[in-house]
Amino acid sequence: MERNIDHFTPTKSQPAFFEAKYVLCLFIILILCLVDGTMTIYLIGRGAREVNPVMKAALSVSNGFFLFMKYFLTASGVFYLLLHGRRRIFKGLVSMEEIAGSLVLFYEGLVIYEITIYHLII
Repeated sequence: MERNIDHFTPTKSQPAFFEAKYVLCLFIILILCLVDGTMTIYLIGRGAREVNPVMKAALSVSNGFFLFMKYFLTASGVFYLLLHGRRRIFKGLVSMEEIAGSLVLFYEGLVIYEITIYHLII
């Protein structure tokens, strides 16, 4: 007896619409992304450094390009999570919905960290 478990194939029981709680979660991620980008630009103006090499290259072009790239990359990932929210990865251990929830916590922590740095340098 062969078990064919494909965690990447959507089931017919999936709704054709997006659940409001996940849309809200991903909307919060995009708002926190913009706050993070704005805080990053401000902190770099005060002497901080960008450690992400991709974002560092985008920042070398211009602040606007940096914000565009940051938002575009995050929005692309959020869109993917929204489309594939019920899929499970890592042999079924984690769903994309759980990853989205974790990203909210990550961005909240990042913004809190940047606010702390802001208060240390003023």
